[in-house]
Formats: sequence, C-alpha cells, structure tokens
Amino acid sequence: MLELAVFWLLFACLLLNPKSRAQLRQKSPFEWGLDTSNLLIQGFLIPFLRMAGVFALLKYFWPQAQGLWQLSNWAGFLLCFIGVDYLYYWNHRLFHHKKIFPVHVVHHTVTQMDVMATSRNTLWTSFLILYLWVNGLLLYLTNLNSGFISAMALTACLDMWKHSNLLQNQTGLQNWLSRWLLLMTPLNHAWHHSARLNYNFGANLNLFDRLHGTYSAETDYPERLGVQSHLRPWQTLLFPFQP
Repeated sequence: MLELAVFWLLFACLLLNPKSRAQLRQKSPFEWGLDTSNLLIQGFLIPFLRMAGVFALLKYFWPQAQGLWQLSNWAGFLLCFIGVDYLYYWNHRLFHHKKIFPVHVVHHTVTQMDVMATSRNTLWTSFLILYLWVNGLLLYLTNLNSGFISAMALTACLDMWKHSNLLQNQTGLQNWLSRWLLLMTPLNHAWHHSARLNYNFGANLNLFDRLHGTYSAETDYPERLGVQSHLRPWQTLLFPFQP
C-alpha cells in the first residue's frame, strides 16, 4: 500500500533529524494518542466506510448509476487530482469560518511540521471532510476507475508530505515546485499552520489559492506554528467548543 510506505518513509526522515527527534520527545502522551488515533481513523476507518458504507449504499439504492461515467484513466486521475482538490479547497475554507472553525481548531494546535500530525483533529472531524463522501460517490459513478484511485493515493501521500519535515532545508526547491508545478509544498502549508492561517487552503495544488486570493507565497518557514488551545482533553477529542 503506497500510502503506508510513504508514511513510514516520512517517519524515518523525522527520526533521522536530531531537531525533529527532540521535538517528538516533547510531545505529551495525550498528543501521541490523539495523532495516532486520527491517523488510524483517516488511514483505515475512512477508506473502509467509503467502500462498505457509501459505495455499498449507492449500489443498493442506485444500482443503475454504477459506472455511469465511462472515463479514461487519465480523465479519472484529473477528476480526482484537480476536480476533487477544488471541492476540498472550499471544504477547507468553510472549516475556517469563525462559526465552524472549532471543529477544525485541533488540527491547528500542531506546533511542528511532522507526519504524525497529518490527521490531528477532533475524532469526528474526518467525517466532515469531503473525501469520504465525494470520493465514495465518484468511485461509484466511475466504477472504480484506476486513474481516480491512483490520484486518491497520490493525494494522501502529498497530504503526509506537506505536513512533514522533508525538504525543510531545501526551500529553494520547494519554491520551484510551488511556482512551476503549482504543488502545495510543506513550506506553503507551514504558513497555513502559522498565525496566518487563512491562506493556502489547497490540498494538492496552490492553483485555487492563487485564483481566489488566498495564496501566501512566503519563501522561508514561519518562526512559530500553531494556535493556542484551552480545550480540555475530552473537549479536544469529542466536543471542541467553548462557551
């Protein structure tokens, strides 16, 4: 499984960096539990529910729609990598609306870029991210198009990469990737985790941030990451709202 291999590769890179190892040792047991739980939810439970839940229900209630969209593998790939990415851009911006931000705030308590924090969230936030529902629907309509599935895997890998410390000392290369390939790099995403959190919403590409005026083109990493949270552990896990 590509995503699992990429996770362990990025985790190994994390351990090889002395500064990152020191930061990992500073994580509390609660943070380790929170990050691990959410990685398992996003990495295993969500894909299972996508097929055993969304796909299976569509097959039962809407059997005539399976394979309704006959796409080439390239078209399926672009539908996911660009089309779903655009929908995710708006999904992510919605999370940053002041009335909805509490359901996403736990993700922004990350104070260092490391692959363990990729999925940090309140335990049920992953069910509000469109990948479960939209990808389930599109997998059904395209009848498990291979290109679409490949783009899903690549999206997951890029998500882990942009939360990692890989290429942290190669800002020139990251700036090139951001400018010429329009990739959302770890450097781009680090600024989303800084005090300037209303920028760089895209998952795979920074194209839509550029189009909608939410792109921050900084050329070096921010000095500080994360927002301060006063949530109790049970609130962090289950109810991230404050009076």
